[in-house]
Amino acid sequence: MSKSQIKRLHQQQEAEKTNLDSENEQEPVIAQRKGPANRFVFFDEDGSDNNENNQQSDQDPAPSDDDQPAASEQKKKKKAKKANKKKGKKGDEEAEETENQMLARLAAANLKEAKRSGGSENNQSVESLMKIEMKHFDMNAELKRKLGSVFREALGSGEPDEDHRWSPGRRAKGRIVKNRPTWFPEKDYGLSMVQVKEEKGETWFKIKHNNYYEQRERMYWLSETHMNPVLIHEILGEVPYQLNCLLTMAHMSRMNEEFNTGAEWIERGIFYVDQYSAPTFEPFNWRHRMDYTDYENRAFYLLLHRHMLNAVHKRCWETALNTAKLIFKLDPVRDPLAIMSIIDSLAIKAKQYTWVVQMYEAGKRFKQLHLLPNWPYSVALAKFYLAKNAEDKEAADVELRTAIRHFPSVVVTLMDMLQIHPDSQVMNCKMFTTFVADNERESLKVLMKIYAQFTKDVWSTPDVMLFLERATRDMATSQDPKEKEECDEWRNKRNKMYHGRSPNVDRLGMLLEIIPCTSLSDPVPPANTRCGYAKDGRVIPEENGGNADSFLGAFVHSLVPYYDSRETLVQQLERNSEELLNILQENMNNARNRMGNMGDLVRRWIEVTGDNDGQENAENAIPRVVHLEEDGQEVIVLEDQAPADDHERAEPRED
Repeated sequence: MSKSQIKRLHQQQEAEKTNLDSENEQEPVIAQRKGPANRFVFFDEDGSDNNENNQQSDQDPAPSDDDQPAASEQKKKKKAKKANKKKGKKGDEEAEETENQMLARLAAANLKEAKRSGGSENNQSVESLMKIEMKHFDMNAELKRKLGSVFREALGSGEPDEDHRWSPGRRAKGRIVKNRPTWFPEKDYGLSMVQVKEEKGETWFKIKHNNYYEQRERMYWLSETHMNPVLIHEILGEVPYQLNCLLTMAHMSRMNEEFNTGAEWIERGIFYVDQYSAPTFEPFNWRHRMDYTDYENRAFYLLLHRHMLNAVHKRCWETALNTAKLIFKLDPVRDPLAIMSIIDSLAIKAKQYTWVVQMYEAGKRFKQLHLLPNWPYSVALAKFYLAKNAEDKEAADVELRTAIRHFPSVVVTLMDMLQIHPDSQVMNCKMFTTFVADNERESLKVLMKIYAQFTKDVWSTPDVMLFLERATRDMATSQDPKEKEECDEWRNKRNKMYHGRSPNVDRLGMLLEIIPCTSLSDPVPPANTRCGYAKDGRVIPEENGGNADSFLGAFVHSLVPYYDSRETLVQQLERNSEELLNILQENMNNARNRMGNMGDLVRRWIEVTGDNDGQENAENAIPRVVHLEEDGQEVIVLEDQAPADDHERAEPRED
């Protein structure tokens, strides 16, 4: 109903009430119409008062003189009601304006408070921030949203073979990727998933291979060693869903620039793992985990990672971001594929700026994100895009200058990748020289290259480039002693934190082809890797006498970080016997060298020290270092001559 209709209905109700009141006091006045009643007056769109007056004039002649006071009273009441309605309208408009102003003021205050305190990240947990949005997990749906009705999903070329055609009504739907009609119907080829354990509210799952799948896996190892693609095609002819073969075929298709075909190989493997996962396994549940240490689980990790990179290639940033969340939640503590080194860049490209700021604050305690070179720069970028006024832009400048003080070599890497020639002020600053960037730790240099590769198109935009140049010039010309002290402090921090090579970073560098890859199916395997079968033909039993909660297992694990509590100590020694023998032999050689150095030191001390009598005695006697063994321990003694009695024993000297 329109406003005019509601107004007319309200007036009629008031008029009826007034007529009822007047009927109680006087006789009713019957008014006859000149013509038939208009039943559609209520639906008349003209809501002016003139029409109502015209309708009232259509009635029979005015009532008698006795009824004139009542009619005048009705007119007065109507005028008073109209005046009250006008006043009510004005009051409502003023109230609405006041309410809107109040809401605008509260919204501005809340926005200012959110900017000052970093939003609601203090109340946001990592679990809630890493929640996967199902509507943003479909690559084709994202392309449809971006390209509109022009885009049509390509179903692939050709039809499936008659022997491998889906039967009517049996086409399954995947939870992670959608099934395609050209794929082979899923059959039990020997891959399954079981629940391993449940602790601290987390459920751990593991993929298992039966004997049939194990034989094909060994054939794949042989083909990978000898680089024989013909054997891979033979394996896929028998097992169309062999995961490592699908990874290799996707890599070969990508090398031939057949990107759609390579993406289809990857999606086929993800779909098969999803179909034959454990009944209780939910891929989007934060509490469901898969250990990368188990060799059988790694193919699923690598398939998801390649699926994420395929989404990046198609510029489907939302799909890539949610895929990265899925990989991270499988093992968030160890993060075997170093997802936290690239997920911020994906969020920036997906325009999830608030999420970047919230995740940075929530992850400081969980993953110490402020110690990674990529996150401080991404937070500065996010605040730059969220800035609405000069105060917000100044806060973004402060964040970027802080990031430059902590990791100045990121700027050098970005300028080198974007082929930017800085001005003389920046070139003369010691922090931004190529010499300093080349002397950074290897793991840090890999992380900086990864970040520069993922975000170079973001930093190359004109407004962001001016933002970077302004902050870099300010840092190059700064004379603040506190800032210089902070730069020196973080230079020492970087040398201590990034000492050595990180296997997770190296693994990510190989997957992104920044570091030469050694294996497509198992790049940089963990040192404490586990597998149900070995490459040399030995079968490792799944259940052995190891106990994760035993005192001996915890003690050995504290001494040897790569100790696996699922295996007995004897099996651990057998598996790591060669490494253990090398360590023992090295320690023995070091001990012998120290003993020889100690003997030389004693000889020099005898030659230099001593009085005349001692020198005369030394001339008559030949000092020598004697190695004796007493109770299984080696004892060093200094003798002028041989012991007079075999029962005499020298006291051990303190080193």
